[in-house]
Amino acid sequence: MSIPRSTMKNWDPFIMTQIQVNQAIAAFFEKKGCTVKFARNGTDVDLIAELKSCRFLIESRGNQAVNHTGTDRIFDSSEIGIHLAEQLEQIMRFQQQYNYSNTLFYIIGNPDVSRIRERVGKISKGLDKLGIVQAWVQPSGKVTFEGEKSILLNNLLR
Repeated sequence: MSIPRSTMKNWDPFIMTQIQVNQAIAAFFEKKGCTVKFARNGTDVDLIAELKSCRFLIESRGNQAVNHTGTDRIFDSSEIGIHLAEQLEQIMRFQQQYNYSNTLFYIIGNPDVSRIRERVGKISKGLDKLGIVQAWVQPSGKVTFEGEKSILLNNLLR
């Protein structure tokens, strides 16, 4: 469900749709020399970036629905929780399809807002155990990575 951002006690400092998150992450990988493919349908991960033998599978969410672009309507906290669960389910389904590799990265991408950070922070150790990297998108489009495997990711993309 969506709610007006202005009615929140601690409101999100910026708004991004899933498409905007995907575009920012795709731009980051393209600047690093990767080829990027966007999903063809709802059963694929949102983005696949490739560089040499490395492959990055990215599943993203935003804090606003695409059909609310240009408004102050954002997802409420329960919807944020549902989206995080959907991200993890999608990534874990793809983990079942691939063998473990140091050159294969599973990434969840989100806008860098405290509501989402707090939710992810509660499961960050579990994400590390699953080898899932967190991508955080700033309002400027800058992308930062966190998680145990993010060090390897950052070293590979230098």
